[in-house]
Amino acid sequence: MHSRFAQILLPLAATLILGSCTAPSENAASAPPPTEAAAPPASRPVTPVAFSGCVSPQEREAFEVYALRTEALVGAQSCRMTDRFNKFATKFRGELTTQGRALRGYYQKNYGKSGDATLDKFVTELANASFVDGSGGADFCAATTNLFNDLMVAQIGQLVAFSAQHPARTLPAMDSCGGAPPKRP
Repeated sequence: MHSRFAQILLPLAATLILGSCTAPSENAASAPPPTEAAAPPASRPVTPVAFSGCVSPQEREAFEVYALRTEALVGAQSCRMTDRFNKFATKFRGELTTQGRALRGYYQKNYGKSGDATLDKFVTELANASFVDGSGGADFCAATTNLFNDLMVAQIGQLVAFSAQHPARTLPAMDSCGGAPPKRP
């Protein structure tokens, strides 16, 4: 089942992260930040995602945004909320595209010609880990609903900050390559 899920998810994920270069609409309304954060799910073991090396603060941001996007995508597909995911992806298209390009740049810089294949492997592992993590609890769809509720009140331009404040449980530990951590608004 996980293999079939990855076969369906990978092309969609690659398209979303690497595809669009269209800037988001300037007339999109901004909403106030959420007043209450959703409680984190109960602690469950998470399938490890392979990662080695270190990342710069900007690369870390790209990994965080991508992991959050993957968590939202897996939840949307598992809980039949693709309409909510599409609204999220449309609202944050510019930020998702920018961070997707940064993530792809990391893999091309560190893995050369095999960068895209290595990124594809990481994407698959991240999606599978998100699926396994989410399928372990009965509250997965409620947690996905809360995630979309919080995402949709986040302001355009604040997805990096949101991702840092709501870390995906499936994102592997990463060492810093140096430099100060990014400043959070």
